[in-house]
Amino acid sequence: MRESMIDRVERIQPRYLDDSLEKRIADETFDGYKNKLKGRLFGLLCEREKNGEWEKFLDSIILELRGLGANSINWWPLMGKLGVLRYLSYEYFRKTIFECMNLIGKLDIPDELS
Repeated sequence: MRESMIDRVERIQPRYLDDSLEKRIADETFDGYKNKLKGRLFGLLCEREKNGEWEKFLDSIILELRGLGANSINWWPLMGKLGVLRYLSYEYFRKTIFECMNLIGKLDIPDELS
């Protein structure tokens, strides 16, 4: 089995980061990722407003979040709301997008990152 780059670096250099610093870095990274997802949802709203290919964009967001996994109680309602977006009128679509942004803000960091 090939050794990963991280394993190789850790083997060569002693570990300098303590656990609290690693957790803070992971938290900040995940917060940045959540902001990126919120931006993608806002982009989805803009794409729907200009009658672009918003459904393909929606599918890519759903696939990405499925890969994240059900690590939070807020993941389930988020996936449910995203799943019905294509069937909503614009008024409810817009409202649901903002609800999804709020749910993304409440997602917990996945276990493999914490």
